[in-house]
Amino acid sequence: MSENWVLKEDEAIELLALLITSARIQMDEPAHYAPMRLLTATERLSDAIVKRASKKSRQFLQGNIERIPELRMTMSDVDAYAAGLDGLCRDVAQCLLEHSSLGEDAS
Repeated sequence: MSENWVLKEDEAIELLALLITSARIQMDEPAHYAPMRLLTATERLSDAIVKRASKKSRQFLQGNIERIPELRMTMSDVDAYAAGLDGLCRDVAQCLLEHSSLGEDAS
């Protein structure tokens, strides 16, 4: 059976390092920085996999991850920041449905 890996080992280790060090830094940072750190990890993961992802996944990655830098600019406006995160959550949920058999049942 052939497996399609979307991350090389060094890319996965770099992402783990970002997540672990972000967890530690979060102990001393304001609470609203946590979503920003998760979005940074999301961008890095997306950058690493976009060229190796399926067409469906690539469309999601390219169409939505580009919104993250703009979203960071609204971090001081809690309502706009939350609304932007809600939008990304809806889009990732749609992507998951399209990749699962549940999406077929919904039509």
